[in-house]
Amino acid sequence: MNRIFKIKKILIPFDFSESAALSLDHAVKMAKMVGAEIVLLHIVETATFPSSIAHAFSGFEKKVEEASNDKLNELAEKIKNENEITVHVLTEVGKTYKKIASTAKQSHIDLIMMGTHGSSGSSYTIGSNTTRVVQEAHCPVMSFQTHANKIGFQKIILPIDDSQESRQKVPFAAELAIYYKAQVQIVGLMQSGNEDYQRKFKIKIEQVEDYFSLHNISSNAHYYTGDLAKNTIKATEELQGDLLIIMTEQELGFAGLLMGNYATKIINGSKIPVMTVRPAEIDPDRITVSF
Repeated sequence: MNRIFKIKKILIPFDFSESAALSLDHAVKMAKMVGAEIVLLHIVETATFPSSIAHAFSGFEKKVEEASNDKLNELAEKIKNENEITVHVLTEVGKTYKKIASTAKQSHIDLIMMGTHGSSGSSYTIGSNTTRVVQEAHCPVMSFQTHANKIGFQKIILPIDDSQESRQKVPFAAELAIYYKAQVQIVGLMQSGNEDYQRKFKIKIEQVEDYFSLHNISSNAHYYTGDLAKNTIKATEELQGDLLIIMTEQELGFAGLLMGNYATKIINGSKIPVMTVRPAEIDPDRITVSF
């Protein structure tokens, strides 16, 4: 396999919440499995104050930053000692999603793993901030809600529509399936009930199945017709998946559907972890040739 998804550095935005701790548990398992390093990032969210008290607040930020570093260093040492993996610690002051995205780029991160409390959450890892990270980050983002507390993946749900971009997720799913010895459930999202359309669409899905078979990865195909987001969530439940892989931008086979809205619905509505992949990360011509 042409390994386009090498995981060497994993970033965890860490706010000491339950969902952040869950993300860290997943990251530790993955880091041990693939030989990756972990970067723990705590962000002190900035606020706007009148100039008369701005100086005093800057001193407060410094104290919070120092306290956060102390806690993170203690946690990092515990992880290192128990798991024999390298853990780095960072505390930054600024806008949360911007700092996550910029740190990921500057630190050459391969995967961001972060918690999300959904749209009603109170922490900085609420769904809206998670979606902004997904949209701005240069690398894949894996998000977790606290009810998805199983560590590791056995069934990967891979939605595929009839656009060229959609199949760019396939090598990412393959790489994770190899790491975790997981099965891939291919979800064919059909736009029409027309027989000729469905026949041609299923040929494309068979090519995806052949790709997995070529790399000794177990896979099965399932077909849904209709609403993309609803059928994606429906498939994760019916197929009992434990990881869902989607794109960060519009999947062109569904006219007028902006991927940002789709991603928000999936991240907040999925009962299983969601990994998002940017289409621009791979040359689409090179990818489709492999099928």
